[in-house]
Amino acid sequence: MVQYVNSQGGVVSGKWHMTKGTSDFDEKQKVKMNVFSVHGRQTDRDRQTTLMKVPVDNGGQHWVDGLEVNQESISLNVQNSIANKEMTCMVHRRRWMILIFLIFLILLVIGVSFAVCLGIHDDKDEKYDPALFELPRCFNGSFRLTNQIFIPDLLSPASNQSKALSSQLQEKLSDLYSSSPALGRYFSSVEISDFRNGSVQADYRLRFLMPLNNTELEQFTLSREMVYNVFRQSLYDQDPELNHPLYIHPASLDMQVGSVTSESRSGVLYW
Repeated sequence: MVQYVNSQGGVVSGKWHMTKGTSDFDEKQKVKMNVFSVHGRQTDRDRQTTLMKVPVDNGGQHWVDGLEVNQESISLNVQNSIANKEMTCMVHRRRWMILIFLIFLILLVIGVSFAVCLGIHDDKDEKYDPALFELPRCFNGSFRLTNQIFIPDLLSPASNQSKALSSQLQEKLSDLYSSSPALGRYFSSVEISDFRNGSVQADYRLRFLMPLNNTELEQFTLSREMVYNVFRQSLYDQDPELNHPLYIHPASLDMQVGSVTSESRSGVLYW
């Protein structure tokens, strides 16, 4: 066994065997080579223990030899890492602020547009003065109640049966025309005048009022075709299977434009 002192002060042991035919000088050279190889492995192992992590500019870390790293470089790398993190956080905050601002701006534009549309949208047809509707426009006709049985009392307008049936039909037709988007504002009244035999045949009179000197209403909105089609469409919307006593057969509907004269004293309209 032979012991040697390495360059770092450590003791390294080595041994060799004497073999026949070799000189002492050769054996000593072999021992030195073995010791150097052992010393080399030990030095590499010792150098591995000095490797350490240091931060780099991109936020990561890498290994360097501790003997080559001084305090100044470590401090600089740490400062760069902190600065990079702060910059990244600042960029993220700025992106979130921009995103929140855009969302708020979109909602604001939608709200303003909705408010502007409500304020600008002003339907002139919805504003009218009923006091200006003075000119009468009248229609008369007949229809048949197929679920009614005719009785002689219906021939007398003063009978309870005639009054009750007239009131029900007037309410039905009044609701029909009052709820019409096109004709509701012009509708004035309805009257059931007579009942006749044939299941029950009823005669009706419709009265509308319109402004003076308005020929367009007379030709289009309050034309016979418009008033008739509104009535007929409501009859087709009925359910015939319900066997309702006020069911009006759609094919029995008849309508003509009525002539009206007014009496200045009483204001009563005569048909």
